[in-house]
Amino acid sequence: MTRTEVLQKAINTYGVTSQENMAIEEMSELTKAILKHRRAFGAAEKRAANENVVEEIADVQIMLDQMRMIYGDTSEQEEFKVKRLEKRMMAENER
Repeated sequence: MTRTEVLQKAINTYGVTSQENMAIEEMSELTKAILKHRRAFGAAEKRAANENVVEEIADVQIMLDQMRMIYGDTSEQEEFKVKRLEKRMMAENER
């Protein structure tokens, strides 16, 4: 099965509401992992915290991919927002 097929099967199997809830949960876990990383002290603790952040990013990305499948493509909005960010940064550099 392709990645897209697996994600669509998850949506079909568990339902939209369940996958929305899972997306919210995974985003919360990423938030928590980032905060723990900020508090980490020492090389070993930082490394472990970093690995946890990476794992949570993967979980969130999988859920975001499912949200795109449910709600639609975000390419146009992403492109607009990246261009807007670029303009803001250019304005900041002109100061």
